[in-house]
Amino acid sequence: MAKIRKERRKFKRLNVYHLAKYRLISKSNQSPIIAAIKDIGGGGICLNTEEYLPIASVIQLYVNFPKFPQAIPALAKIMWIKKIGRKNRYEAGIEFVDIEQIFRNAIVRSVEAVRSIATK
Repeated sequence: MAKIRKERRKFKRLNVYHLAKYRLISKSNQSPIIAAIKDIGGGGICLNTEEYLPIASVIQLYVNFPKFPQAIPALAKIMWIKKIGRKNRYEAGIEFVDIEQIFRNAIVRSVEAVRSIATK
């Protein structure tokens, strides 16, 4: 009998391929690093990166999102990270800790709109 996993996220996620820039807050002199977003929701993103990001570290994040002419700024926290493949590639679960509500709402609406089209 298959187990049904209960969704623990507050916000639904959508698989996407958008780019983001980030820098660790602890390295304020660091230039922003470009990474790919694997999925996005109102609560955060899954990010593919070439850098190991320590769990619980805080990053300044800039998310490219089609609905906005400029990148969405947010402070975010690394919730989990895992190595993918053999090279230095990582997948990180990132939670928004400070994002303007207008941006969060736009992400939530976009995710819901695409998911509703996909289920028709």
